[in-house]
Amino acid sequence: MSMPKHSHIAYRCPECGDFIYGLVGDFAFNTDLMRLKCACGKSALDITTTHDKKLRLSVPCILCKENHNFVVSPSIFFERDIFLLNCPYANIDIGFIGEKDKIENAEQENAKVLTRLIQDMGVEAFRDLQPIDMDEDEILPDASVYDLIRFVVKDLEADGSIDCPCHGGNYDLRFAPGGIQVYCPECGASYLFSCESASAAEEYLNVSRIELK
Repeated sequence: MSMPKHSHIAYRCPECGDFIYGLVGDFAFNTDLMRLKCACGKSALDITTTHDKKLRLSVPCILCKENHNFVVSPSIFFERDIFLLNCPYANIDIGFIGEKDKIENAEQENAKVLTRLIQDMGVEAFRDLQPIDMDEDEILPDASVYDLIRFVVKDLEADGSIDCPCHGGNYDLRFAPGGIQVYCPECGASYLFSCESASAAEEYLNVSRIELK
């Protein structure tokens, strides 16, 4: 009999700054909704199951006014030591999946990055980093497009079907003029997904390999 699969998941509360941990097992695929809520009551990470048995994560972002959405396959969720979800507007991790000790190490690095950001911006707390004078559409445009492109990229990455000049093997996403860009943090090579809507982005579901330049 195979052992049940499980993985830890965590996020940092945008309101109080606490790091919130939860444990997710394969039972998550049999529930409509799981919610990991901060004790302060001001934020929560939601996990739902898609029709094709993947996990949709709604993760609070310490820099934006609302959660960011990600779709993660079971192999990524349960078979990796550490998997990081970052804000699409900044190279800052907001969601952490994997082994508890690996997440704790990532939490420490995350805290250092946020502390430097707070000092650079001259504010007093994590919540002061959030924009207050922007419309919602300016902060987070069509999230479904980003979700779809991220799903494509992470599936290709898991299959070893993304490559770059340094063959780093780990890639990030960011918004860029004209679309969404996957890039290598090591050598800076990139590939632009040019898409303005979810229907246009669906064309990339048939991509089997991409080369970053």
